[in-house]
Amino acid sequence: MKAVSIRLQNFRNHVDTSVEGLSGQINVIVGHNGAGKTSILEALALTTLSKSFSTHSDSVLIRDGAKELNVESNSTSDLGVPHRVVVKVESGPPVRKTMFANSERLRSSADLVGRAPVVVLTPDEKIITSGPPTERRRFLSMVLSQASHSYLEDELEYRRALKQRNAMLSDARQKGRSLSLLAPMLDPWTTLLKKHGARIMARRAAFCAEFRPRLMEWYQLLSDSRETPSIEYQPMTRELASLLIEAKEMLSYFETMLESEAAKCAIDEIRRGSTLFGPHRDEVALNINPGQEAKQYASQGQHKTLLVAMKLAEFEYLRDASHETPMLLLDDVFSELDEERAHQLLDLAESGKLGQTFITSTEKSRFEKKLDFGEGGNRMYQIRDGEVAA
Repeated sequence: MKAVSIRLQNFRNHVDTSVEGLSGQINVIVGHNGAGKTSILEALALTTLSKSFSTHSDSVLIRDGAKELNVESNSTSDLGVPHRVVVKVESGPPVRKTMFANSERLRSSADLVGRAPVVVLTPDEKIITSGPPTERRRFLSMVLSQASHSYLEDELEYRRALKQRNAMLSDARQKGRSLSLLAPMLDPWTTLLKKHGARIMARRAAFCAEFRPRLMEWYQLLSDSRETPSIEYQPMTRELASLLIEAKEMLSYFETMLESEAAKCAIDEIRRGSTLFGPHRDEVALNINPGQEAKQYASQGQHKTLLVAMKLAEFEYLRDASHETPMLLLDDVFSELDEERAHQLLDLAESGKLGQTFITSTEKSRFEKKLDFGEGGNRMYQIRDGEVAA
């Protein structure tokens, strides 16, 4: 997939900005901090992922003083099929989002995700390799939701059941209800949680097995060191991790696991007022070497290399799973990389191996020295106070 144009109206500090004739190779967007560079990438994310990568609130994207924003992107698939997406967000209250894909009004954000795969890399994502388990679960969910609509549906149904079940457990804790009284009311939500949870866990386990060799290959390409990184799925309890690859009937395996865990922690759940089993408690361990978790043992440089390798492996995985080349959005990452890694990433992008690439930066000279911005090739855009000029 390649974006041809993008238009932002009342988006962040952009009043009405159109960027036409985007390069199918590398698009560099330069300007001072706060000028509106990242907003271009956020708008692309809004028309592919249905949300910004830097905030969970759609309302903060609306320009101060405006009541709504509009974004329109025009793209072309690998097979040359036009793809047009329009997103409108109204400030409310309540905040309302309306989306159209190729003139068809979409019922929900889930109907947009996966149509045009995209990979995002920002400095904030370093938390994936160094932060808590929730960040690695979020990484898996983002990749798998783009690769599989059925996975995304399971995630949404699981979250809905989890929210309802947690609300009932919290209420029971406050009112001192017994397990015998609560169990019949919990049963429908518990059934849904186990059904969708087992599917999510089976897919996560399979993903980690498929993703591991890709991660290792990209890491070794980016680094001349001897580390052998890996990604390991650890469902709920670390002791179960070694059993996963041996499980022949993966879905049945996780269904049985959830059944057992649900029964085991029923009393504790009432005492603590929350659900204590399921994939929302999974760990996804990133190792820099066997037995050495990155968050504990990796150096700063190894963390950076591991994160870039994960994103390049994500790009490759999504391309193969969706049969469509993802767009690559690199927001201010070159300020975080050393010269060698930065050159490697630019070389890969210029070779065409990374599809259409968008880069934001405050450093114009870095790219002028390295890239060719001749006619029909790479493009550079200068941005000042929410206005862009090629």
